[in-house]
Amino acid sequence: MPGQVVLSPKGPYDLGLSVRAGFRFSPDKPKAPDLYQAAVRFGSRTSLMEVRERNRNPVSLEVGFRPASSKEKMRELAEWILHTDLDLRPFYLCSRGHATFGPLIKSLRGLIPMRAPSLFVMAVTAITEQQISLVAAYRIRERMIESYGEKVGGRWAFPTPEALARLSVRELKSCGLSTRKAEYIIGLARRITDGDLDLDKIKSLSDADARAFCMEIRGLGPWAADYILVRGLGRTDVVPADDLGLQKLVGLYLGDGKRLTAPQVRAAMEPFSPFRGIAAFYLLVHYRLIKWPENRVEGDAKEQTRRQET
Repeated sequence: MPGQVVLSPKGPYDLGLSVRAGFRFSPDKPKAPDLYQAAVRFGSRTSLMEVRERNRNPVSLEVGFRPASSKEKMRELAEWILHTDLDLRPFYLCSRGHATFGPLIKSLRGLIPMRAPSLFVMAVTAITEQQISLVAAYRIRERMIESYGEKVGGRWAFPTPEALARLSVRELKSCGLSTRKAEYIIGLARRITDGDLDLDKIKSLSDADARAFCMEIRGLGPWAADYILVRGLGRTDVVPADDLGLQKLVGLYLGDGKRLTAPQVRAAMEPFSPFRGIAAFYLLVHYRLIKWPENRVEGDAKEQTRRQET
């Protein structure tokens, strides 16, 4: 490809496994089992990003962009999305003697939670997923992306804040959003385009301060803030304990089989600190990819319904 960088992840890294895991949370299937593709932005330019494993031992990743940007920008964005700075070895070390996590980690070795291309994408994703099933939220975002995003190399880039900021609530509601959620998304986009809000600021904040920052944004509550920290920032010790699906799974794997409360989830995950977020991610992926592989998003949509946020 015209623009290419080669990355060397810090610790165990299985690209194919991570791609397959990501698609277990959507109704779609990957185009190829060991290929990661995404439409990404460099300012006003949209590029197709493709990632392949170049070497297995030690692992190196070949990342191409079409059209290309500067090497520095391509490397920075690729490292962010692919989470190559995450070293899983300390997590594996602290979990290897655990009755549940010892075998679980062996089956998912190298699994990496990839990050969204931007915190704006992650914030909008969190807003769409509140109080409805994952599959319904996915279909809403699909309509929003195809209506207001940009297509490159067969992939759709997420709409820019500028594209969403100029919409009316009625226009955005046509994608399937409620009036309130449409207001939240447009309000967020306008604050960013007006220069009133810099989401990237939270990258340098502590977990507690980043969570507080998110919760000051209209439309983001406790669950959404935790979701952004885990999925958007890749914070390894944050657990979205208010997630109903996670409450069920932690009870299934680490409890008596019954759904736990949010405080009980935090208590059950405490032995894995400072990797509680990673541990929760591994539970979710193990359930979907290995334990019950036939349960795609459609199969248990009701269990993925989120708590109401205001």
